[in-house]
Amino acid sequence: MAEVTTTKRKVFGWIPSVILAVGVIAVVATAATLLNSGLGQPAPPPTLGQVTDLNWSSFSDDGLAYIARTRDVRIDLSNAPVDAAALGLPADDTVVLAPIDNLDVVLDYSLTINGGGESPGGDKFVVSSIEIETAGGNVAHVRAPLSEQLNFRQTLSALEAKAELFGWDTSGEQQIFDTVDAATRAGRPYSFAFGPADRMGVPVAATASCDPSGYCVVEYDVTPRVR
Repeated sequence: MAEVTTTKRKVFGWIPSVILAVGVIAVVATAATLLNSGLGQPAPPPTLGQVTDLNWSSFSDDGLAYIARTRDVRIDLSNAPVDAAALGLPADDTVVLAPIDNLDVVLDYSLTINGGGESPGGDKFVVSSIEIETAGGNVAHVRAPLSEQLNFRQTLSALEAKAELFGWDTSGEQQIFDTVDAATRAGRPYSFAFGPADRMGVPVAATASCDPSGYCVVEYDVTPRVR
């Protein structure tokens, strides 16, 4: 009987190793398939249609597909008015680039705005979504909430650090503190804003919307000039 037991142990002892080996092979095969399909590899250079002739983002079907892959949005607002059709946008509508859910992770967009104003003439933002509003055949607004949520003091400090770039007046800081103090005591959400100001070349405003716990989401609103 002892000999039979020993034999069984020898027979069954290698089964976990076989299962592990099969699992490793499956993982390698899956990874190879995903890599062959392009996952994890740099996006190829865009073709005309995926971007404009000056290499800014296009919002045509091909352009939106490229944006979904790269999550990179670049908009030139330096020459007003900004023609919507040239960017693949409708004449009167709001195009929304919604948050991209990848399993349990929300992927951010990199948004670059060129305003053509004082150096550096533009800025880059990491945002969770983007709205592009058009009216009368031209781009009217570009709005985007930042992905990062900070507490009130961190938010205020971050916005004040941008004041020189955009030309914002920050002299109303005490009024902001008064608003926040009253809202906090009452357990209400609150908001405060800077701008618009156009040192970057186009009017830029930022609004911080905060919950009663003190954490804030900042939304930027960029408005092309009308000439």
